[in-house]
Amino acid sequence: MKEYLKPFENTKNQLKHYVTIDFLKNHPHKIKRCAEIWLEVLGKIWVPEVTLDQVVENLHNHLNDNQLPITFVALDDEVPVGMCSLRKNDGILPNLMPWLGSLVVDPVYQKQGIGNKLVEVTKLKAQELGFDTLHLFAFDATIPEYYQRLGWNIISMDNFKRHPVTVMQCLLI
Repeated sequence: MKEYLKPFENTKNQLKHYVTIDFLKNHPHKIKRCAEIWLEVLGKIWVPEVTLDQVVENLHNHLNDNQLPITFVALDDEVPVGMCSLRKNDGILPNLMPWLGSLVVDPVYQKQGIGNKLVEVTKLKAQELGFDTLHLFAFDATIPEYYQRLGWNIISMDNFKRHPVTVMQCLLI
């Protein structure tokens, strides 16, 4: 097992347990739950026209571990609680590659370090694949501060489906 896929300690309801991060490829039967989390956290706010079936279909394309697109899933006792993807493009600025996208954590599990771990794993995989930079965009104006604490820099502003977004970059070298 890759070092970045090892379980990490997490606390929930004052009990210690371990959340694991793995390739979605190894858990294709968990795609529907991942899609539901994505819709709840991102989709219903920013792209409400996207259906559950569309998200499920898209995630089926992410069942890879050594070529893009790749999705990681965070599991609490085999129950999906978050995910993050590594993609060639995320719908804007096609000259930039690759992109971290769809970082979502079930609201019940937020603020427990799961998002940070998903970002870390995605960065490490991008580096392993030979990339020296990684990009993302944030819909919400409060999100760039979160990523800046994780080492990301704002590089521009753009639009995604008529929403202004902040484009960010992280150096992997």
